[in-house]
Amino acid sequence: MLDALIIGGGPAGLAVANSFQKAGLDYVVIEKSSIAGHIAQYPTFMQFFSTRELLEIDGFPLTITDEKPSRRQYLAYLARFVHDRQLRVRTHTEAAAVERQPAGHFRVTLRQPGRAPEFVEARAVVVACGAFDCPRKLEVPGEDLPKVTHHFTEPHPYVGQKVLVVGGRNSAVETALLLWRAGAHVSLSYRRDSFEGYGLKYWLKPDIENRIANGEITGHLGTTVKRIGWESVTLADQAGLTFDIANDFVICHTGYNPPVAFLSAMGIEFEPGTNIPRHDAETLETNVPGLYIAGTITAGNVSGHVFIENSRHHGEMILRGLQRAPSPA
Repeated sequence: MLDALIIGGGPAGLAVANSFQKAGLDYVVIEKSSIAGHIAQYPTFMQFFSTRELLEIDGFPLTITDEKPSRRQYLAYLARFVHDRQLRVRTHTEAAAVERQPAGHFRVTLRQPGRAPEFVEARAVVVACGAFDCPRKLEVPGEDLPKVTHHFTEPHPYVGQKVLVVGGRNSAVETALLLWRAGAHVSLSYRRDSFEGYGLKYWLKPDIENRIANGEITGHLGTTVKRIGWESVTLADQAGLTFDIANDFVICHTGYNPPVAFLSAMGIEFEPGTNIPRHDAETLETNVPGLYIAGTITAGNVSGHVFIENSRHHGEMILRGLQRAPSPA
């Protein structure tokens, strides 16, 4: 019987593990891919917007010469954090189901490819799996075509191709600019008619506006995607008029939702409309006693409210909740 099982080996999950280890709890982190597997799927040459001090966990130094780390540097940092702090992390293992038992503890089903299911029991479970596996869908015909993706890693595969980027926030704009500079023919569809007032990084806004004004990137502001075909995409303007653009690939940056089905199966309830799991704001314990959440999923559909620099303290909050909670029978 573990004291706690943590689902998710990203920064939030590792911060929780670090707090539990310092408190002497018996725990394990379950991560279905590699350490910080979601960050490993970020654009290859991405640089974080936050400074290194805001990304450090529990004072563990992020020793880089630049002010802001790259994706590669931060992945190396997290791997070193796990090694040096001797955190107990099981990678390439999926937590397939979490069931609360009559006695109050949890039975977790673990799966690995080619192996029989394994069952682990824990007094508490912390879900810190993030939302990267649940992209917000366009819900239009053709979205399931292989030319459509909700993740972007690098521009090289798209050189010389006609690419539509859907979205107008930081990720979409950065993707559009990277693609254009690599030699792709880029169009951008954004449901709003301007980039004003939505937190676009100060150096990106003039860049994308100038590229659109110069005709280097075709901006379809105030439009939504209505249909995706093999050779074209149908867009609609704010008056409802539709038109087609030639297209080879579609990259959607439309945000992510928490894994509602996975969490609901555990008994977690959600606030209507926002998909924010019901939880105690001080301890992050959900409506299911002994079941906690950490990281970006605490904000539901609200992207940009919870990220690494303010979720790295979630371990301390959960630990306080565990220490004052009665133990399951």
